[in-house]
Amino acid sequence: MTKTLVRGACPHDCPDTCALLVTVEDGVATEVKGDPDHPTTAGVLCTKVSRYVERTYHPDRLLYPMRRVGKKGEGRFERITWEQALDEIARRLQPIAARDPQAILPYSYCGTMGLVQGEAMAMRF
Repeated sequence: MTKTLVRGACPHDCPDTCALLVTVEDGVATEVKGDPDHPTTAGVLCTKVSRYVERTYHPDRLLYPMRRVGKKGEGRFERITWEQALDEIARRLQPIAARDPQAILPYSYCGTMGLVQGEAMAMRF
């Protein structure tokens, strides 16, 4: 069994920009820890990131888009393609954006406001 330690950065891009130490065994991540040498977080990770391995390999994780086919709350969904999902999302958002852009487009939000993302969301529209 090949075991490797891979250094990375948190993809959430919060202001802390946490450094990650990911243990990989035979191509599968088996552990995610914060880097104790990180000058700001000193190895501490938020709950979201500290449970990445569990979430990534969970048997109930969605791997493709699903569309609800029953009433809300029934739990009935069908698999659709990424192209179908993006087309449907765009089709629903465009009339709302035309009528009242503030209703759907965030001006400012928290959680991914670090150096990499910054104002990226605002620049998309």
